[in-house]
Amino acid sequence: MLSNWIPYKLEVVDQEVSVLWLDLEDRFIAEPFFDETILDNKIYAKNKGRGRLVSQSDIRSLCEWAARIDSSTVTAFIFHVSRCGSTLLSQCLVADQKYVVIPEAPLLDDILHMDEVLLPEGISKERFFKATLTFLGQKRLGQEQLFIKLDSWHIHKYNLLRRWFSDTPFYFLSREPKAIIQSHEKRRGIHMIPGYLSEMANSVQVAERHYRDFSQFTADVLRSFYKGLINIRLQDNHLDHFYDYAWGMMGLLADFDAHVGTQLSTSEAAVTRLNKHSKYPDQVFAELQEEEDSALYEHCLSVYSQYEELI
Repeated sequence: MLSNWIPYKLEVVDQEVSVLWLDLEDRFIAEPFFDETILDNKIYAKNKGRGRLVSQSDIRSLCEWAARIDSSTVTAFIFHVSRCGSTLLSQCLVADQKYVVIPEAPLLDDILHMDEVLLPEGISKERFFKATLTFLGQKRLGQEQLFIKLDSWHIHKYNLLRRWFSDTPFYFLSREPKAIIQSHEKRRGIHMIPGYLSEMANSVQVAERHYRDFSQFTADVLRSFYKGLINIRLQDNHLDHFYDYAWGMMGLLADFDAHVGTQLSTSEAAVTRLNKHSKYPDQVFAELQEEEDSALYEHCLSVYSQYEELI
């Protein structure tokens, strides 16, 4: 009865939380971002005449139902600083089709940041989060391993997630700030827009100067990410692994295989996907041309350099 159904969104009305559900039927989660999967499936359901009703439950029901689901445990969490190869890595995983990847699901972000008072009595945030992963990682269509690609600001949730998943590999992707800033100047992510994220998700206090120069805000956000990565690296957990964009995307798959236990570097589908644009798979990937007058934002670059020395 619950097979192929996944939770995808929380709705809060008068302090009551509802979980919204979607029937994937026989379709893969294959888009670069979770929201795209949800939109595509809603369009599919509407075209089939099944999009008029909203399926929902409460949190307690989700947690109880999870015990009935045959699901894969999380093989690895993928952390990143944005525009550093994480989307490409997740797309290489789903190209193989034996891997399930949940890429930046807003539902997981909502759970990580939700107020504990909204949870039913006796249900912890950890239980709710893990029950949600049970549904997202249910075994279907021959897929065997589950990977969670987190949002970039979840670097700041490391200690919480490491406590919940003490035996799970965490894989961290990084890149030098100048290229990331330049990428966001061309197509800005929501976390690089001052005031867009809640204060719980954004560790940088928004100032007037950020509205005058969005790239200054991007640099400050990146600096907070690099400082977070430094603190994580200093904890020296043997299940934490680090890879920087400067080491080359062609080596990424082999490194991921070595540390996580996948077989991406020998997968023809994954290697072929590596040569395409991460977010637009019908386009061949091309590096951005460096702009001579692009600001370096020294305060950000210096923290990245400290992190680079540690890895």
